[in-house]
Amino acid sequence: MSTITSGNKGRTDIAGASNRTVATIKDDARFSKIQTVTIAAAGGVKHLTGSLAGTSGFIVKTAGTGVITATDGGDISTSDVTAKELYEIGVQKISGSCTVHVVY
Repeated sequence: MSTITSGNKGRTDIAGASNRTVATIKDDARFSKIQTVTIAAAGGVKHLTGSLAGTSGFIVKTAGTGVITATDGGDISTSDVTAKELYEIGVQKISGSCTVHVVY
């Protein structure tokens, strides 16, 4: 319920709906976001740019024929890494056929 009060200079304050505060969520984790990228067809490409930029690592779920390109260049095949293990390498794009969890 809102409360309306008037100050001595004619100011009106409405406490309640207009004075709500955003819930504070604190996080100590090293990573705070996960984006799952699934490419079903060979030859598909997912560029991690714009709002998807700034990756901190990846976890390969299904290797398939996927290729991961690092942020500053260089490629690694998803079949060359151990599935379900975190690799702290920034990702620029993912291509081929695979499922990769990208962490931020």
